[in-house]
Amino acid sequence: MDKYNNYHIDFFLADDGFVEWVHSGKPIEGTRWEALLHSDPNIRPEFEQARALVMEWKGLPSQLSDQKLSHGIQRIMTSVNERDEVRVPLHDAYRIWFKIAAILILMIGLGWTVMRQFNDKNAYTYEKLTQRTESELVEILNDLNGDHEITLPDGSKIMLSKGSRVSYSKHLLTDSTRNVFLKGDGFFSVVKDEKHPFLVYTDGLVTRVVGTSFKIASIGSEVSVAVRSGKVAVYRMREFENNRKDDILLTPNQQAVFTTEQNQISRKLVEDPLVLRGQEQILNFDYVESPVSKIFESLEKAYGIKIIYDAETFSSCNITIPLREEPFFTKLDIICKTIQAKYNVSGNDVIISGKGCN
Repeated sequence: MDKYNNYHIDFFLADDGFVEWVHSGKPIEGTRWEALLHSDPNIRPEFEQARALVMEWKGLPSQLSDQKLSHGIQRIMTSVNERDEVRVPLHDAYRIWFKIAAILILMIGLGWTVMRQFNDKNAYTYEKLTQRTESELVEILNDLNGDHEITLPDGSKIMLSKGSRVSYSKHLLTDSTRNVFLKGDGFFSVVKDEKHPFLVYTDGLVTRVVGTSFKIASIGSEVSVAVRSGKVAVYRMREFENNRKDDILLTPNQQAVFTTEQNQISRKLVEDPLVLRGQEQILNFDYVESPVSKIFESLEKAYGIKIIYDAETFSSCNITIPLREEPFFTKLDIICKTIQAKYNVSGNDVIISGKGCN
């Protein structure tokens, strides 16, 4: 603990171990920090101020790592300390608050993106988006006890969930893009029109389609877009406004989950994959002493989901199995139990593992 001889607040803030301990929320009992305070109770004010600052950082929706913040703090503190060595010593309290101010300046410099994202969360709400649009809007609120189907002027349909609302332009048919604003949940069946893309704005997320069916659900700080048919591209709102091409493309039985707090999008399989339209008959029959590779191939084609396995390991697996209306994952359970294998979902794929058949 030699480096705490002076016990200035910046020493705590620049220590990765201190920052990690504060973030963990663990009690101080039994830690080196308890021993440090016990050895010198006079450093408690600096200690508590440092802990309070770290807790403030934790509250920010930051994408900056603790390591980057720590390194940045170390750089600015080194600079401040060098200046202190050639200046007349300041009063201790003034010196501490001078360094706190320096840290805040650092946070402003490093955290500009963080704060912008924090503001984005409020800037891209349904209320803000509908207020700032130049188009005259039609708003529909579903105050019924169940779902309510809405037909838009272009023929597209929205199954609006209870308590949800949607707004669209009065000039939807003549606008260059078909813009729709959603608050809540809705299942969309969009009429294909390549010249007039269909855009849905929901809590910081933009969903762009030409013609397809998909569901958008908003629960707490998460927005999910699940595709039933066709293809859908999803964007973060700010990137979309800046014409950046970092979209995520979704195909049937895939979904994107957007976390507004973290401003992050992840892609994965939907919870209950459905047979693709036009592929219903592929699985509607019995397999008799069929290679499991053939069954996996049928599942891939029927659901549009990649199934990864070692063909050589399972080459001797021939099974008899009826496949009817069971859910996708139930089918996998039955097959894997039969060949003594296991499956795991990794992103958009299913991975089969096992020792094969004797």
